[in-house]
Amino acid sequence: MKEKEFHNALGYNIHVLSHFLQNIYNEKLGEHGLTHSQSRVIYFLATCGSQSQTELQQRLYIRPSSMNGIIDSLLKHGRITKESSVRDKRTKMIALTPSGQNLHASIIQIVRDIENQLTTGMSDDEKSTAVSLLKKMQDNIRPEELRRDRE
Repeated sequence: MKEKEFHNALGYNIHVLSHFLQNIYNEKLGEHGLTHSQSRVIYFLATCGSQSQTELQQRLYIRPSSMNGIIDSLLKHGRITKESSVRDKRTKMIALTPSGQNLHASIIQIVRDIENQLTTGMSDDEKSTAVSLLKKMQDNIRPEELRRDRE
């Protein structure tokens, strides 16, 4: 593949966009003492309620070792609690503290602001088409073990 073709490759451009987005998210969320990964955990806990660490890890497509670091950091800063499940003492349930819940509104506003910046100049139809195409591409490369979970 020639360099010019490489710069016009879909995967390359998605990667560059993802890199830019990650940097913007980390910059804006850093003002609240959060990383993008930590904010995703707070978002899912705020919208879906208390969950096991394993459920969060699967929902966010995070490896167990990475999840442990995220959980430890959120615990250290008092944004979540981690307690044994009443049904199975080996299962650790993660829940937001009031401090973590308060961050949810800030996270939502940051996401809205970045989304507006990202889609400036795009019509609603273009946004919808872009999301549809990205979801189709995700399905095309999603690992087999995760495909079964979605069907």
